[in-house]
Amino acid sequence: MNEVELLDIGIVPEAAVSSAVLTQTEYSTFLTFNAMKKAKDRTYQNVGTALIEFKGCLLTKFGYPNDEAQPGHPLYQNIEKAGGCYDAYEVKNSYWVKEIEAQNNVSFPESHINKRHFIIFFHDSSFECLANDIKVQIIEKPYQNAWKLITERVLNE
Repeated sequence: MNEVELLDIGIVPEAAVSSAVLTQTEYSTFLTFNAMKKAKDRTYQNVGTALIEFKGCLLTKFGYPNDEAQPGHPLYQNIEKAGGCYDAYEVKNSYWVKEIEAQNNVSFPESHINKRHFIIFFHDSSFECLANDIKVQIIEKPYQNAWKLITERVLNE
């Protein structure tokens, strides 16, 4: 059974204009977006650009659904219980991991897919992936600083 847990990565996507961008190669997966942090007075403050690297990423989905279509997502009710939209989650006992494992077992019957299922919901899109781990970094403006870090990493693969 899929269990969804709120993943505290220290920031959340900006609800109005998340501006999520996915950069992916065969070896690296990076997600950037406008990041907010909850202040002590319970308001949200802009902290710059989130640069998230998904270590050992096997597979991604990016785009649909947006926030208005999220109720159609197969894990929506679990996500609502865990905290709602505009946040990051981890799916335990993931159906997606089981699906990929079943496909892999056609050629490799004894293999297991040991990946974590991450979901991040934005205003205009959503992101899901199967990866080993997540590394979060905040880049203060200008946005080009995030691209510089991604480019350096990808060129050194």
